[in-house]
Amino acid sequence: MVMAGSGASPTVYKRQLGMALTSMRESVGKTQDKAAEVLECSPAKIRRIEVGDVAIRSAELRVLLDFYGATRQSRKPIEELARQARKRRPRTPYGTVLPDFFRRFFNLEQIAAEVLRYHAELIPGQLQTPEYTRALIDANPFHHEEEVDRLVEARQARQAHLLEGGQRLHLVLHEAAVRTVIGGPEVMRAQLQHLRKLAGLGNVTLQVVPFTAGAHAASNYPFVMLRFADNQRPIVYLENLTTASSVEDPSHVAQYELVFRNLVAAALSPAKSTGLLATAAGEL
Repeated sequence: MVMAGSGASPTVYKRQLGMALTSMRESVGKTQDKAAEVLECSPAKIRRIEVGDVAIRSAELRVLLDFYGATRQSRKPIEELARQARKRRPRTPYGTVLPDFFRRFFNLEQIAAEVLRYHAELIPGQLQTPEYTRALIDANPFHHEEEVDRLVEARQARQAHLLEGGQRLHLVLHEAAVRTVIGGPEVMRAQLQHLRKLAGLGNVTLQVVPFTAGAHAASNYPFVMLRFADNQRPIVYLENLTTASSVEDPSHVAQYELVFRNLVAAALSPAKSTGLLATAAGEL
């Protein structure tokens, strides 16, 4: 468990608080519906607290701990987690331009120890060059011109964490993502060369599923799995045009883990994958 003063973000504390409250509730045989009745709120709010979506007010926490029969000794670490979880994250220049549905994933991605990604059509934001990002944003009618610089900065911030080596990444791309020319030949060539450099980092594994592989377990299902330290449960992030969702049920997450293993088996080796990147760049 991350303790106060470690410099962890409020997102870490929210997730740890949620896990602690879930464990305490289940240990005394209480349901989320009963907890909601005691707190006089909806079961949905209890679920959001337990998965770390939201913090909990001190008065509400006291009610729940009383309901769960928490001892004075067991209360202290949970109350400290709650205090840390209620703190605001430092403001960033790009925070207000991130869609609401993406903001939670953005925060969780920053604290993940390992990221497993499968992308079928585009290079994911965490690995994009600024020029590739701008070309994608320019093609999107929902973005305003004054937001472009901040959106580019947000994606570069995500990449900076990876470059610092504090996070492991295993990326599987479909060859379509390698061959789809975004921003013109020059921009795409630079993007592929940038991918090759990232693939050379010790904390990054990159593989490509070639066109010749045909159908595979994740056909038409791009996804991102985040794994965390301190025994926090992994989550799977799924995104579409206007919304996103998180898969946290362990049985469902296990299915995505199985699919990712199948993807890795269907993909070219890391060495052959970087060779394909070089070939594709040379053909532009």
